[in-house]
Amino acid sequence: MAIATLPASAWDKEKAGVLLQRAGFGGTPQEVEALAKMQPWQAADSLLGPPEIPHVDPPPSILKPAIGDKLRTDRNRLKLMDPKVREDKQREINRALKAEQEKRLTDLRGWWFQRMADPAKAAREKVVLFLHGHFATSEEKVRNPAVLYQQNRLFREKALGSWSDLVLGVAKDPAMLNYLDGAKSRSEHPNENFARELFELFTLGEGHYTEKDIQEAARAFTGWSVRLRSKPGEVMDEETHMPSFVNRPAWHDGKPKRVFGKTGNFDGEDVVRLTLQQPAASHWITGKLWRFYTGTPPQAELHKELVAAWEENQGLLRPFLLAIWTHPEFYSLGSTRNRVKSPVEWLVGLCRQLERPLPAPAIASEITAQLGQKLFAPPNVKGWDGGITWINTASLQRRYEYAGWLVGGTRGARNLTGMDLGRLAVQSGLVEIPIPTIDGETKDEKTLKKEFAQKRNAAARQAREVLAISPAPLAPLAGSAERQDPDRLVAHLSTRLLPGETAPPELQARFKKAAGTAKPLNDAAVRQTVLAIVQSPLYQLG
Repeated sequence: MAIATLPASAWDKEKAGVLLQRAGFGGTPQEVEALAKMQPWQAADSLLGPPEIPHVDPPPSILKPAIGDKLRTDRNRLKLMDPKVREDKQREINRALKAEQEKRLTDLRGWWFQRMADPAKAAREKVVLFLHGHFATSEEKVRNPAVLYQQNRLFREKALGSWSDLVLGVAKDPAMLNYLDGAKSRSEHPNENFARELFELFTLGEGHYTEKDIQEAARAFTGWSVRLRSKPGEVMDEETHMPSFVNRPAWHDGKPKRVFGKTGNFDGEDVVRLTLQQPAASHWITGKLWRFYTGTPPQAELHKELVAAWEENQGLLRPFLLAIWTHPEFYSLGSTRNRVKSPVEWLVGLCRQLERPLPAPAIASEITAQLGQKLFAPPNVKGWDGGITWINTASLQRRYEYAGWLVGGTRGARNLTGMDLGRLAVQSGLVEIPIPTIDGETKDEKTLKKEFAQKRNAAARQAREVLAISPAPLAPLAGSAERQDPDRLVAHLSTRLLPGETAPPELQARFKKAAGTAKPLNDAAVRQTVLAIVQSPLYQLG
């Protein structure tokens, strides 16, 4: 069955804008214009960039030895201390470890936000964002930013390649092995968590496996574990302080297993292979990818086309993405009206469309977390539910408030209401995190808390300036021609900010009211018009 393809005659600026927003995070009129001059498949292919990606350096803090690494040998001496002293010292260490982890995670989130905001990288990073929610793991259990970066890198490297290679890579990924307790799974006590989620959430969906399949598959995965540094005092570098996959034959159940009706002395690789051979496998991932990019599940006939395209391309992600991005249904009005932007898409996309820099990493992380999407901390193994669940009365009001910050600025951070600037100062590196000494004098808990609170308060005052959000520049948004006519300004900004959409009359009236009637329009009128559009319900879609 051949998959339908949008003809070149149907390609225009409007569809180019929809593609740029859905496949990436939106963009500028110049970028839309460039895509519109290409053939549909060329435009889609250009967004993904070259097959091979250059070497990617993480934020520097990720590769540096953590406080826990530096104290690894010294902490053994805690066992020799008086119980009360040991308890106080452990609290001091835990406080430092938590503060450092928050700082490193903020660095990592800021680094990823910047990659998403880069037009040359946006489409690939959008795939990475999908995979992050699909193969969900969380910092709350993994507790190692370096391991979470490692997984993020895995997604990026395999984002456009073979689905089977990606699934196998995830099965061996240290973050996943720790998150779903596979790292300690042995033949005498096989852990079923990963096998269950592999079938239910990652590859097949409910109803396409049995409890016996889970039990037998769990036996096959025994022995897949994580290697940590084995020698106290080992030289610290990227290779030695980053956990890695290890196969422990002594832990593996070497007896025959029966999975999906087949019997053999299977290991984890065999289970992944057998799983992806199931008819439900291609149906599951094609439907989920279509839903991620369009907001709706595919209708039966369309789903058959998608499955055929997936199988024809042998489960390669890049050609399949190009197939769905050039399908006529991808651009249908009904489809565009059903997709709610995730908080990350909303933030990165708005900054891209306004041609303004992202907020500081701590603020960007806080904004998306307040809106319901904290990167590297999905709510559970299912990831984020997405869709309409992104929107409720509170989150919609926050979107409108944060849109005001990004359009009009925060005036020295005085408007950063509801945010703990002391905590954000720690995450931004404005508070030095001292390395605890095992043998040093331990202050009482009350004194330690007071001293740390004083440091946070002092840094919070500094954070008011460091974390302030500047107003969006107006020059890229409205030239002299648009400022001469309110109707022309509204039409221009609507095309820019609402690609593929036609605002209903009541919204058009609201936008025109914001623009006013004075000619030429001053900066305040332009800013109010932009704000009216991005604070509309329609802007939350697409």
